[in-house]
Amino acid sequence: MYQPAHDYGSVHIADEVIGIIAGLAATEIEGVKSMTGGFAGGLVELLGKKNLSKGVKVEVGEKEAKVDLYLVIEYGAVVHAVATKVQENVKKAVEGMTGLKMVEVNVFITGIDTHMPKVEHEEERKEEKKQEEKEESKKGKKGKKGRKEKKEEKEEKEEKVKQEEQEKQEKQEKKGKEEKNKEGD
Repeated sequence: MYQPAHDYGSVHIADEVIGIIAGLAATEIEGVKSMTGGFAGGLVELLGKKNLSKGVKVEVGEKEAKVDLYLVIEYGAVVHAVATKVQENVKKAVEGMTGLKMVEVNVFITGIDTHMPKVEHEEERKEEKKQEEKEESKKGKKGKKGRKEKKEEKEEKEEKVKQEEQEKQEKQEKKGKEEKNKEGD
């Protein structure tokens, strides 16, 4: 616990506060997927509490601090470059917010996340959706032709039925005339 001396009294900064500052500073760096906290951190998360100092080990002296960070890096990130940026950002954040001198910022890469970022998944889904829409559009055009042809066929059948009915009616009229003629004779 750090206690800077002042004329008004003392200020106590808990190790966990330094851990939170370091953890947040580390996760700000592009390429850092998450922090790993081991068994205890996993239990805290299972209980529904967010452990902001997960994956951070802090040792604090009177005016100095040492921080160990355990990180999972995104696949494709340049590990050494990410680790160096994390060290710089954590040193700057902790020194700026607490006044402690950072003597060590050790970065341990514990894993690489091989899952594709959400953005890429969304782009792939959009592309698949466009492809499906194109295919449906093609099917739709064929479907319209099919409906048009069916409509024409239906109209032709209706016309045929009308013609047959008209022919039947003409035959009946003709029969009726013939019968009248036979009766008149």
